[in-house]
Amino acid sequence: MPSQQIHRPLQDLKVLVTRPVQRAAGLCRLIEQAGGIALPFAAIEITAPADTQRREYARDHLAEFSLAIFISPTAVEKTFEFFEELPVNIRITAIGSRTASALESRGLNIDIKPDGHDSESLLEHPELQAECIAGKSILIFKGEGGRELLGETLQSRGAEVVYADMYRRALPSSTEKLDQYLTEADVITVSSNEGLQNLFELASEKTQLVRHCLIVPGKRAYTLAKKLGFSKILTAENATDEAFLNALTVTITKMRKNP
Repeated sequence: MPSQQIHRPLQDLKVLVTRPVQRAAGLCRLIEQAGGIALPFAAIEITAPADTQRREYARDHLAEFSLAIFISPTAVEKTFEFFEELPVNIRITAIGSRTASALESRGLNIDIKPDGHDSESLLEHPELQAECIAGKSILIFKGEGGRELLGETLQSRGAEVVYADMYRRALPSSTEKLDQYLTEADVITVSSNEGLQNLFELASEKTQLVRHCLIVPGKRAYTLAKKLGFSKILTAENATDEAFLNALTVTITKMRKNP
């Protein structure tokens, strides 16, 4: 009896994966299971925060907060390298399903679940409106820098917001293999604006870079990609590995129809 044919929608597609080292394995595995070839190059390097005072303040006053917000899977990982546990009375929410999964894998319950995968979606949740959070203390676990929309909006609704910077995103210390991978890659994936900007700064042949087909996680990254000169851009539904795999499947179908 003939063996069942394995479905490999990305057969021989070479994909540059620019997620940080700590976040790249899942997408690389899905690409390879689908028959593609993953070319991992971390466009963002995760390091310790330059200023540790914020996370130390959060640790010393943890019991005073009513809600903890986790911005990313890396924020989850770095928080629990620094904190042994969270108080049982603190409620938890997360931006994005990948962040929520990282918390749930540690046995933590997500008390506030937004419908979408970004700050705007979380801010639309009924439990984060002014009548619910005015006067409450909220702790945001995040990386240094980044958007201020979430914290500023919560403050405008009457909450007291404290940031705990758990890590720093930096340019990679080594660009070894990047130029080679850009020559080989059929498609580039980026998971954030910062990763896209870093990739652009690091590429020695920018005209070659922007000729690639690019997959981005949302409208903000799409806008930046257009500004940088990319013309073949596909927006994934969100930043999850599964959404990027779906976008890659759509991309290779289009490439085969229009070689």
